[in-house]
Amino acid sequence: MDDRSQPTTGSKLPATTALRRRAPPSTRHSAHTATTAARKKRNNKKQIMPYLQAQVVHYKPRISVLDKELTTVSYHGLVNFLLLLLSATLIRLAIENYLKYGILVSIPGASVSWLDWLATLAGVLSVVASFLAAYAIEKRAVPAARLRHAESDVADGVIDPALVGVPLEERHTVMMHVANLGFVLVAPACITYFAIFQPALGTLVMSFACIMFLKLYSLAATNFDLRRAYRLNDSRLDNDPLRFSSLGRGRLVVDTVQCGRPEQHADSDDSGDADSEPATNRLALRHIPPFKTRSSFSLNARALAEALVEGDDCIDAKADALPQPQPRLRQRSVSAASETLRRIVAASERCSTMPATATEAVGEGAHSDGEAVSSHEHSLPHTLQAGAEAATGKKEKVARNQILYSVAYPENVTLRNFGYFWLAPTLCYQPSYPLISGPIRKSFLAKRVAELLIIGMAMYVLIQQYAVPTLVGSVQAIDTRDGFWLSERVLKLSVISAIVWFLGFYAIFHAGLNALAEILRFADRAFYLDWWNSVDLAAYWREWNLPIHYFCKRHIMMPLISPPLSLPVNVGVMFTFLVSAIMHELLFGIPTHCLKGYSFVGMMMQIPLIQLTQWLVRWRGPESGLGNAVFWISFCIVGQPLGVVQYYYTWVKNNP
Repeated sequence: MDDRSQPTTGSKLPATTALRRRAPPSTRHSAHTATTAARKKRNNKKQIMPYLQAQVVHYKPRISVLDKELTTVSYHGLVNFLLLLLSATLIRLAIENYLKYGILVSIPGASVSWLDWLATLAGVLSVVASFLAAYAIEKRAVPAARLRHAESDVADGVIDPALVGVPLEERHTVMMHVANLGFVLVAPACITYFAIFQPALGTLVMSFACIMFLKLYSLAATNFDLRRAYRLNDSRLDNDPLRFSSLGRGRLVVDTVQCGRPEQHADSDDSGDADSEPATNRLALRHIPPFKTRSSFSLNARALAEALVEGDDCIDAKADALPQPQPRLRQRSVSAASETLRRIVAASERCSTMPATATEAVGEGAHSDGEAVSSHEHSLPHTLQAGAEAATGKKEKVARNQILYSVAYPENVTLRNFGYFWLAPTLCYQPSYPLISGPIRKSFLAKRVAELLIIGMAMYVLIQQYAVPTLVGSVQAIDTRDGFWLSERVLKLSVISAIVWFLGFYAIFHAGLNALAEILRFADRAFYLDWWNSVDLAAYWREWNLPIHYFCKRHIMMPLISPPLSLPVNVGVMFTFLVSAIMHELLFGIPTHCLKGYSFVGMMMQIPLIQLTQWLVRWRGPESGLGNAVFWISFCIVGQPLGVVQYYYTWVKNNP
């Protein structure tokens, strides 16, 4: 406040004010003179324009702020308004629900019969028994000794096809695994369908059974390949004769000429380099020459660049670009090949349309007992190679088939190793995983656990208080065959269904899996990508659940389109969705006692929807948002609530 506004009589002034008032007149005069001079200087800068009402206003071409060509405008305020409007709408619905129904929430599990709890326990124990049976099968299947001179026989072009395919002793192991995999699905399914009345408990049992089925399949398939390499004395896991095999007249045929051909490097003129490997009689991986510096890790699903499904390379690049928890990892020095990858990806990103910054990370792995392994070097995505070649002027060589674990077969066949995989937040078995060497972050773990509890309670309240009354009304709408009433029920349920689904996604894939990974010190926390920005349904199915995506790609897609089957990519995609449709039907149809194929049909309908959204992207471009809009409408606004209404109606009619 200015000194002149202070009272001069009848009040006690502060000491500082008194000091200012007692300042000498010369000081006050100099300050006033400086202020006046500054004001005059500012006024002199103003130009007095002539003919004020004839001044030019429109002097250059410009576009509207909301035009799509203007990419720099921010919609932050509009987004805030829409969020506030949505919040107000939800509050109104909550008040309306309370005035109409009152409080419907009860204590969880209070109305569940003790027979349901016993049946749930029996279903869980049956799944645990199948895991122990898988361990016993793998322990029995360990070969007594390696085959002598197996590698030299392969180099000479002479190989026993039984070693490439399934020898007699391995067939018994495969049959036992098939029986065990059937048991892990059939036993819990029968218990759930015939003994568990509560759909929530049945869904819990079937989820546990389906997850264990996928894990046991990955365990059996991975150890099958490791046993083949063990019999072939291929300790480096890069000399697989199965790559040069095919099926002829129902028998496995091995191309011994191609098997015996020595490995040809594309950089043969650089053979004098100290880092280059000499040309030996090892099996050649056609069309994909390896790096000079040998990389030490790759996902088995990235075995062949030419076999990648359209879009998978972009998904792998986005996942690889996720940063690592650097402070708690034991880092090694970055190799020259890794530095080359970093420069190539940085240059190619300037030519690529991918929104994510594809920087390559180098980490360190350790097996389940805590031993360190060599550093990771992720492969350069296929779609980025063109940009990299344009930036560097030469074609870089990317190895996608290098495999190296810190635990060699059969040392991995232990109950501790298998038990770690059972608990690990992944569906793809590896003898070793990248681990974090530092201590467990207690605050991080406490936050994730608290999020799980709070979100779980919120989901329960939303389902009991809001979803159940809407579903009850939908039963009457279906009985009366009132299409408008049913549409209103579905659209009303879509709000609660979307909220519950988002909360469930966060609780499982972020809070739950991160908490489990923190306890197990599991370093790879890439459980999902930004699926909400998916321009088509294919990108959504790849990004929203990376554990499932990696499993389907590693154990279903790649074996189908690679030798010896070598099926077309479209056939592999169809079969992958067929398996997914069956698993969804088991997961939702059995707990609700409704095996009418709603989930199966819904999953198979994703294939034409994928074609539709991809056509929209090609027609209008990814920036149009049409593919993203079709995804939200088909999945959250119509698909999920309609499926829930169908299953609830059938469950009510079967259990009056």
